[in-house]
Amino acid sequence: MTKHPPFGGQNQGGERVNQQTRSLDPLAEGQSVAPLVRREDRDDVALLLLAAPDGNRMGPALIAALSEALQTALADPTVSAITLATLGRDFCAGAYDDLPPPGPDPLPAPKLASQLASLCTLIADSPKPIACALRGRVAAGGLAVALAARDRIAAPDTVFLSPELGRGRLPAGGAAIRLGWLLGAQPTLDFLRGQPIPAEKALTAGLIDGIEAETVTAALTRARNLTPKPAAQPGLSDGPAYAQALRLARQSLPKPLPPHRQAEAWLIEAMEAAQLLAPDQALAFDLVRAEDAARLPVARALAHQARASRRAFEPAPRPAQGPIAVALTRENAARQVPVLLREGARVILLGDDRAALSGTLEAIAGAQMALVRAGRLTQEQASADWARLGGRLSLDPGQPPGVGLADAAHLDWLAPQLPALAPLALWAPDGSREQIAGLARHNALRLVPAATRPARLCEVVSTPDTPRPMVDAVAALVLQMRLSPLVTHKAPVLTALIRASARAAGWLGAAGVSGPALAATGLLPEGLGDPDPGPAPTLPLSVDRLILLAVVAEGLRLLADGRVARPSDLDLAMVMGAGWPHWRGGPMAEADSLGPMVLRHELRLAATLDAELWGPAPILDEMIRRGWRFEDLNAG
Repeated sequence: MTKHPPFGGQNQGGERVNQQTRSLDPLAEGQSVAPLVRREDRDDVALLLLAAPDGNRMGPALIAALSEALQTALADPTVSAITLATLGRDFCAGAYDDLPPPGPDPLPAPKLASQLASLCTLIADSPKPIACALRGRVAAGGLAVALAARDRIAAPDTVFLSPELGRGRLPAGGAAIRLGWLLGAQPTLDFLRGQPIPAEKALTAGLIDGIEAETVTAALTRARNLTPKPAAQPGLSDGPAYAQALRLARQSLPKPLPPHRQAEAWLIEAMEAAQLLAPDQALAFDLVRAEDAARLPVARALAHQARASRRAFEPAPRPAQGPIAVALTRENAARQVPVLLREGARVILLGDDRAALSGTLEAIAGAQMALVRAGRLTQEQASADWARLGGRLSLDPGQPPGVGLADAAHLDWLAPQLPALAPLALWAPDGSREQIAGLARHNALRLVPAATRPARLCEVVSTPDTPRPMVDAVAALVLQMRLSPLVTHKAPVLTALIRASARAAGWLGAAGVSGPALAATGLLPEGLGDPDPGPAPTLPLSVDRLILLAVVAEGLRLLADGRVARPSDLDLAMVMGAGWPHWRGGPMAEADSLGPMVLRHELRLAATLDAELWGPAPILDEMIRRGWRFEDLNAG
């Protein structure tokens, strides 16, 4: 293992630090770093433009810059009103990542929650009217800022999002309180549970005050004509309905409440405070609960999962230029081609004889009509998609494809027809020696979808000799198939991880652990183990921990073999491809929460049961010697 520690861009706790980028703004020439907030005075209105390089995610630097700009504008006697807008395409693209990775160390309350709450209070209590010009995504901290303003004008493409509850946290900056005041309890709960609100719906609900194509101009005008006054609270106008919505929401929570759903209960408490407490007290209570939720281990685990997804899937690979050459069996084509067409791809369907080609085209048409009958596709959309599909018995040299997709029955037939450098992918849910031989002959990449139904993840299995542009082109093809691509090397990793958990379940079942006890871990596919309760065996560790350790031990071997780029890819594979509870973060993240020394000790204990299954790979010794955790390998 020769990997060096990836400490650049991290603090000592292993948390990745958000970096500012060099300015491309000619007005900022002469500065080494672009300003995060730019001020332009429009007569007596100060226009503050958010210009953070990460989509205006409300992190400490942007919060500090906006607070300073606001305080300066409020102290300026020539300024009578303030407008907030963005230089980018999004007012705020999403939540700022302020939590460290899973680890054994206790987590203090992140400072970001109180910093953002103070900023929103500054906006809400401003003696000068503040209006917001919104466009693109308005999410997380940006949503809190907009809600604190006196007036909100949105562009037609604006969409409002609140991702925090899905990450085990409360909405940032008192957003839940202000949403309850504005919309009422039930609409707020629906929104915070993950339902985005587009501009038109936001206007109808009262979340915004208008929709304008020229949002900045409209917001400037409105800010100039507004008068400071307390924010209205129409959402509290029907007190009994508000209280009833919260009562039903509380009753719907499971009992006992699982730890990963604690934030949902605290959200209900915060919204209750919005109705029962004075405004400043309600906001203070909300901040306490937001800090409580951020300290929970589940919040760190879910933040880790979000980072794992970004590492694996961003930047999103670009599709290869040219149409997709597809040679699949009738059944595979009927499943895959309509999806590719719906994603806007041009497809050349190839067949080795006229009857087979005609039958495959009929199967695709039948699949499209089934979608139309089910209401998932309109007839107009189906016709437009069909226009991007062509059927041929061989490729036209004058119309070279950008990428090829074949299954095992057509790989040897399609490969010789493709241009020399055209990427080729083998759709191979079930592997075989013949498939592996075909891959080697044609330098093709193997696509292995997860066995979950519906599948969400697809491994893109490459070899050390596969050029990176080919890997990227095939990964982009997987995205067009509406699957999340995970690049792995040499062989799939998900099968090995699932096999390790199944072996652990088999061993424990044979030792006397009951089927219900195995199922209760939530870490195994259904049906593993003996379904009849038996005498509980004496084990050195809990059943849950032994299953976890078996998967981690296999993960260590896969890392040592170079099968994945980073441990978080293994976490992503298990969560998206094997049903591992996402709120746990993934097996390697759970191992980090133990710490490497404890992990090695427990693996050695488990290895007394079965050294082949639970024995720690030497890579763990080296990690301990170097003072590394899996998160250090993730950042490299």
